[in-house]
Amino acid sequence: MVTLSKEDLVRVLKYAFAHCECKCPAERDPETCVVLAELSKLLGLKLPCQDEFGDFTEESFTELIREIERRRGKSIDEFLSEVREAGPKCLQDQIDEMDATFALEVLRAMRRRKR
Repeated sequence: MVTLSKEDLVRVLKYAFAHCECKCPAERDPETCVVLAELSKLLGLKLPCQDEFGDFTEESFTELIREIERRRGKSIDEFLSEVREAGPKCLQDQIDEMDATFALEVLRAMRRRKR
């Protein structure tokens, strides 16, 4: 067990947020993002990506996947398979691929943490 004051934990989180702001989405790790989101909620802090991804809940990431499926007119697996095979044709393809992949990985990470 490690003991850390709330103030020190807030400092560490704010330091991690600087990494988020500089390196995301290129170097984001869904497992770490989930941990940061959980700690942020406990401490009343706002994630740098909260405006983009909401409150980091299963519902918000499931809705993101549904939005992409509606926009694309196919399942997320079909869309990802097509983009990975043929490559992105436009910027929106790249954005949707990154967001869909991240959303699926975050959902998996959340489920693993519940076990």
